[in-house]
Amino acid sequence: MSMTCKATIRLICEYLEGRLAPEVASEVQRHLSSCKNCIAVFDAAALTLEIYFDRQVESHDARDTRVA
Repeated sequence: MSMTCKATIRLICEYLEGRLAPEVASEVQRHLSSCKNCIAVFDAAALTLEIYFDRQVESHDARDTRVA
């Protein structure tokens, strides 16, 4: 089952904070790999966390190139 934009956007902050189950995080990541609109929301949320909560969050592109 493919994750929708609406579901992905609702989960982005939890994804960035590492609070999602691995299966759900994988679905979010899969959706982000092909949806430019959700990537824009992801990048904005990551920047917000960095600025307002003094956190270092990798951009979506950096997460894709990371070796597991």
